[in-house]
Amino acid sequence: MHESKKRTLNLTPSSNIQAGGKKRMLDGSPHKLKGPFGANDTEDWQKQFLVQSRELRRLEKLNEFLELERECNA
Repeated sequence: MHESKKRTLNLTPSSNIQAGGKKRMLDGSPHKLKGPFGANDTEDWQKQFLVQSRELRRLEKLNEFLELERECNA
């Protein structure tokens, strides 16, 4: 039981820092909390991520098809 109290005391400074960070994030407009990028940049990044992940899935299926085709022709 003594050890668990010691652990919580050790974790307190880092949790205070995190709480401070959260408190700062709650102040001000939520639209300004996008980090170094603006809201449009974040949306563009998300769209680009979706496009790339779909393209990756498409290419993986195409590669799988081509491998099967090669095996059948060999």
